[in-house]
Amino acid sequence: ITSDKLVNPENAPDKFEKKAMKAFKEGQAEEYAKIIENDKGEKIYRYMAPLYINKSCLKCHYYQGYEVGEFRGGISVYVPLKNIEAAMQSTNFLFYISGFIIYTGIMFAVIVLLNNLILKHLKKLNKAAHSVFNKNYNIKTDIKTNDEIQELSDAFEIMCKRVAKSEENLKNRLKDAVSGYVKLNEELRKKNQELRRTTKFKTDVLDSVAHEVRTPMTKILSYTEILLDPNMKNDEEVLEKAVHVIKRNSKTLNMLFNQVITITKLEHFGYEYQNEQIYFYDFIKDKMEFFEEEINLKNLDVKINIPENFHFYADSQALSYVVNNLISNSIKYNKEKGLIEISAEEKDKQIILSFYDTGIGIPGGDIQKITQRFYRVENIKKKYAGSGLGLSIVKRIIDDLNGKLEIKSKEGSFTLVTITLRSGK
Repeated sequence: ITSDKLVNPENAPDKFEKKAMKAFKEGQAEEYAKIIENDKGEKIYRYMAPLYINKSCLKCHYYQGYEVGEFRGGISVYVPLKNIEAAMQSTNFLFYISGFIIYTGIMFAVIVLLNNLILKHLKKLNKAAHSVFNKNYNIKTDIKTNDEIQELSDAFEIMCKRVAKSEENLKNRLKDAVSGYVKLNEELRKKNQELRRTTKFKTDVLDSVAHEVRTPMTKILSYTEILLDPNMKNDEEVLEKAVHVIKRNSKTLNMLFNQVITITKLEHFGYEYQNEQIYFYDFIKDKMEFFEEEINLKNLDVKINIPENFHFYADSQALSYVVNNLISNSIKYNKEKGLIEISAEEKDKQIILSFYDTGIGIPGGDIQKITQRFYRVENIKKKYAGSGLGLSIVKRIIDDLNGKLEIKSKEGSFTLVTITLRSGK
């Protein structure tokens, strides 16, 4: 305690205390504090509070003439800060260390929580997204957090399923479109090929028929004029010959047109074969009567080696064409007074029909080609009329009946045509 009115000289105020009391007297401060340095450079905390006289003070100091409320001095505190600062530094260090540890722990806990609650699931979603990018839509994230992350995961899985379904639908539509295009293109290609084939077939047939029709038509027209000539009415021999020539060439035209009609049916209209019972002996006899005139013109010997009751099942119209063609060839290419022999037998549940003649034969190199459409042997086509369609149609019919056509021949000697058909219905 000090005062500017000393009772004890030892309590004389120092410089700090004088400034403080002056400030108190002038009403500049209610308390006064300051950190100063002593002569040794050590920091000192100085504090001073004013001291005023109150009633309790007068009990002891009444004789000194004090009055209540009078400023009497101040209470001064002198505190060295060296130890306090050291303690504070130590405390601050511990505080910082503790704070760092706590901060690190909190951050670690936050990171762990973030990883377990968010980042781990986000990594799953990221991995799933990469799978989707690589066209793998069949994925499961298995996130069960009951929060927004799970909602995002569920929405992602639903999206993947929809994308997969949409892609599958798109693929199917594209596949159908491509398939339809390929099918249409293939149909167009086939139609185009069929059109080319039909056009070529028509051209070849017309070329061949036009050439082959010319000769018999010329003969028919010529002998028709003879029949109409008044000067020839009394010449029975000429008239009879004219009638025979017209009849023979009409047969030729009829066979030629039948060939065209038959091959057209086979090639373009899908001929439906019937299964009919055929008594072959009567069948052959009927055909021989049809060719009787041609047979007699060449004085041919005809032998029929067929039992009268021999029968089998086949399409009578198709078989009629086959037999007519083979008999016609046997007559056309036969020698004068040659032989025609027709045989039939059943062997090992197969029907075997044979047509033999002693005609001009077929060169060995032409036998394999003779059934090709429009093919004719070079040295024969110059001498004999024909379209080159007959044997090709025969081969086609026999193939359709699941049969077999075999031709054996020796040029200048004979020709043997054998047809093998299945026995039974």
